[in-house]
Amino acid sequence: MKKRFDVLLTSGPYNVVLWIFAVIAPWMFYACRSGQVFIDIAVFDGFCLTLFWLMIASAAFTTVTAVKNLRAAFAAKFECYNMTRRRRAANVTALALTALFTVVWCVMLIVMGAESAPIAGRVLSSTLPVGLLTVTAAFLLIFVPVTGKGKKLVAFILTIIAATSLITSLYPLGGYKFLAAPMVIDNGSSYSVVFATSGTGTGYIEYSYEGTDYKIYDNENGRLNNSSIHSIEVPYAHLDNNSYKVGSTRVIDELSYGGLSGKSIVSQSYDFKRLYAENRTYLCVSDWHTMLNDAYDAISHIGEYDSVILLGDALPGLQFEEEAAQYIVKFGGDVSGGVKPVIYARGNHETRGAYASSLASALGIEDFYTQIVSGDYRFIVLDSGEDKIDAHPEYGGMVDYASYRKEMINWLSSLTPDGRKTVIICHDKNICLEDNLREQAYADFNRLGASVILAGHNHTLSLDTSGDIPVFIDGGKTKSGFIASRVSLSADGISFYAVDELGTPLIDEKIEW
Repeated sequence: MKKRFDVLLTSGPYNVVLWIFAVIAPWMFYACRSGQVFIDIAVFDGFCLTLFWLMIASAAFTTVTAVKNLRAAFAAKFECYNMTRRRRAANVTALALTALFTVVWCVMLIVMGAESAPIAGRVLSSTLPVGLLTVTAAFLLIFVPVTGKGKKLVAFILTIIAATSLITSLYPLGGYKFLAAPMVIDNGSSYSVVFATSGTGTGYIEYSYEGTDYKIYDNENGRLNNSSIHSIEVPYAHLDNNSYKVGSTRVIDELSYGGLSGKSIVSQSYDFKRLYAENRTYLCVSDWHTMLNDAYDAISHIGEYDSVILLGDALPGLQFEEEAAQYIVKFGGDVSGGVKPVIYARGNHETRGAYASSLASALGIEDFYTQIVSGDYRFIVLDSGEDKIDAHPEYGGMVDYASYRKEMINWLSSLTPDGRKTVIICHDKNICLEDNLREQAYADFNRLGASVILAGHNHTLSLDTSGDIPVFIDGGKTKSGFIASRVSLSADGISFYAVDELGTPLIDEKIEW
């Protein structure tokens, strides 16, 4: 039995496979690190970082063990030799550690689930050129003889990999296109026309108004923005019941002097409609959490609507611009078709991640809390920020939402009644984590004559009319399926209609103002 085991340990394929799994373990664990905070909370702070360094140590130990095995096998002309007890113990240890850490990163990926696993994929892809080059170079130098033809083979393969990595890091590959129709956000004082492309580039909008042609670029103080998401501010009057196009030019190389541009694309013409009539209908969607197809299925059964209200929680967190482009901008463009205005309320999951602080600028929104006056109605859009205290480990010391919520409630208290029917829009019906701020918010709602609160966050569908102000909670992604809603405003009341992705009606009720 020992001889068979020794034969396995000295075989080339076994050592190569073991080594590959050992060296990719810390790489994969690094890619899954967005979910590590939950493990640290359950165990102790720094546990996952300790695991990461242990994986690196295990990879180094396994490398040394594999090299010694192959050298011994080569010296014995690949015939079985008497392995010492210490060598056998080292091999067993290397196998056990590699198997353990492989299970660890696999379990981590499974725990992240379908919603968060794409984050690991994006982290992995960003390190792919350098990672593949490093692993391949190490493999060739360790396992391929570097004499005679071996030297030429190693040099050739490393040159090809290095050149490919360099080209792909400097010059984008693949096509260049719009991800969807634009999303026209009503930000309270004007429109923000937002659209996304499959790569980075410049963006603009063009239209005609009262005999003048306009071409407005996405820019900061005259410098065009090179990004995947573009937003351009347009006055209400310029876009209402008017047509427009958007365009973009891919940027391949942006330099201090000169640069290199690629393909230019122009969209179809969009006929934008803004309804100021007393009777109007809004599509309401919340908590889609990357489940776009489920959301589209539910929305397909909702019927006609004039405008869109997005109640937040598009994804688990905002680590990359591509996530905002895919799950917020693309989704908003798909459901509005570029021809219907959108009201956007930020969800608590959009407050997390490295890109979260850039979201307002990307969407052309000055503040995530604002008021929108439209005909006989006033919409007050609020932002509940996060749903846990600022010191919670999930936020990594990167938030100050306690101060932010105080500022928002001070702004809310500065508003005065204006005689319009008032609708409160917020991701979380509780508005604020702090009891005193929540009480002040609801007191202001009553003072302003608010008639209804539209919210999400709870992943349940409900219409609660027991309090002073009715609260409608859109379902979004629930345990039983996906729920989308339609809210209709009229002179005598508010109607609520909700369906799941199969088209089953779940709510069909009306309340008076």
